[in-house]
Amino acid sequence: MVTFRPGSRALRSTVLAAVGGALLGLGAWASNAGAQDGSDSSPTGDAPAPIFASIERAWVVGSADAVLEHFGKRKVFISLPEGGPDGGTYSRAQSYFIFKELFDATRTEEFSFVSIRQPEEQPQTAVGRAERTFRFRDSSRTQRDRIFVSLVREGDRWVIAEIKSVR
Repeated sequence: MVTFRPGSRALRSTVLAAVGGALLGLGAWASNAGAQDGSDSSPTGDAPAPIFASIERAWVVGSADAVLEHFGKRKVFISLPEGGPDGGTYSRAQSYFIFKELFDATRTEEFSFVSIRQPEEQPQTAVGRAERTFRFRDSSRTQRDRIFVSLVREGDRWVIAEIKSVR
């Protein structure tokens, strides 16, 4: 058994560590409880901007799974002539392989949404335009294109409807 003298540094450190651990545990419990009670703290609310930011991060790191987090129930139109299909509608499973192969074959140097529009006449849609600089993994030559991503509302969340590359 370890004994501490009152006022000792070891006692203070132990107490602070215990209190800190309890507070962290309480924070994790509260976060988990919020998720279980049906409240959704994910960025799927009214504004599409957090979804575009998430897609941007996923593209920069080359994560097919993270891009697919924003797919809904419907098929998605994908046109990525530089490293992907020229155009067509694809299921979630097919899209995974398209993005996996794209990210395996290319290295994204830069990907940034430069504009996001949500038309007043169609509030259930949003379109983001990203500038992408990339290179094929077997080449040192960089290339640039624009990626248009269209989102639509599916229930209470924004989902990707279209991803299209334009030179």
